[in-house]
Amino acid sequence: MKLRTFAVAIAALVLAGGLAVTPAVADDAYPTRPVTVIVTFAAGGNADTLARIFAERMSQRLGQQFVIENRAGAGGTTGITAMTRAPADGYTVAVATASGYSYNAVIMKDKLPYTAEKDIAFLHLMATQPNLLVVHPSVPAKNLPEFIEWLKANPDQAYATSGIGSSQHLCGEMLVQRAGVKMAAVAYRASNQTMQDLVAGQIKIACDNFSTAWEQAKAGNVRAIAVTSPARYPVAPDVQTFAETLPGFEVQATFGWIAPAGVPKPILEKLIAALNAVGQEPEVRKRLEALSVQPSGLSGEAYAQQARDERLAITPVIEKAGIKAP
Repeated sequence: MKLRTFAVAIAALVLAGGLAVTPAVADDAYPTRPVTVIVTFAAGGNADTLARIFAERMSQRLGQQFVIENRAGAGGTTGITAMTRAPADGYTVAVATASGYSYNAVIMKDKLPYTAEKDIAFLHLMATQPNLLVVHPSVPAKNLPEFIEWLKANPDQAYATSGIGSSQHLCGEMLVQRAGVKMAAVAYRASNQTMQDLVAGQIKIACDNFSTAWEQAKAGNVRAIAVTSPARYPVAPDVQTFAETLPGFEVQATFGWIAPAGVPKPILEKLIAALNAVGQEPEVRKRLEALSVQPSGLSGEAYAQQARDERLAITPVIEKAGIKAP
């Protein structure tokens, strides 16, 4: 009996020890299966394009597929909600923008099913870029002062956005507030759809992500009016900034990787290290520059702080406009 009792005790200790070390072993081995990357906007847009560039390299670096899953809607909220409800094990992450994790916190307030502080771990900010105000060629304005005068003479024009609280939407609202004009926002699911309708003349105004709008402007399909960066954008130095006419006017689109809060620290560190490494690859940086975005490289707490700063800066604009979730 004593021998059997001893054997049972040893077995229990081994089992307990196994349970104790299994998470560490699992963390060290991560990833052992494919990782789902929820892109919070539709396929074909800037967030999707950047996500695919990084996901391809993450797959190669970490030895498992990083599989893109587009879940568009509500300015990124739909996709982030799905991510925060997934197990915090590192096998579901997301690529999102400030609209989903910063702006909607102000727009939706207590209706938002997550908070950045409690439910999101910030991994890596891939890139930033300003928005570019472009118009259909039928609009006679050639620069921002002329455009403002045209809006005053032709009020209640529609402008395209990627949803409530997107950088496109807030660009328009800032213009309304600063210039004293009237415009109405029309939501699209993705920037490529916006540009299709703008080129076709179905809508005449968009303040879209620079990389998407600039391609159409270079092709002569739309006219570039002004850029939302604080200084002239290196890619288009001849295009004036909003701030030259409306001092302090600035809107930047951000594209970053996030994860559910609670992901084990070793896994977070492995993801952050790999994402940082991808962002430093010359070929990746070359591809980002070809998209007319500015590589960022902020990670972890620095990225989280940047998100907090974005929310604080845009809050007065949202509150003054009375932007609320439907």
